[in-house]
Amino acid sequence: MTEEEVVTAYEDLLSTLVKPLLGDAEFSFKSKVRGSTVHIELRTPSNVRGRVIGKGGRIARSLRTLVETAAIPTDLRVNFDIAD
Repeated sequence: MTEEEVVTAYEDLLSTLVKPLLGDAEFSFKSKVRGSTVHIELRTPSNVRGRVIGKGGRIARSLRTLVETAAIPTDLRVNFDIAD
């Protein structure tokens, strides 16, 4: 897979996981590949950001774990953050 395909696959995975949490709220991703790491940043309106973070950050940690352990065939690491 090319780097672009890998980024798209991770964004699709995150979109599938985040959409039910946010409902009709708009969200977007800002992704970059730096060296051997894919950096993905989720951008949401501030009034719904808590839905993705969860109580005590539990949902955010779960999303990071799922993305980091996804079986997307690549040698790239992934870093997922939620933008402020």
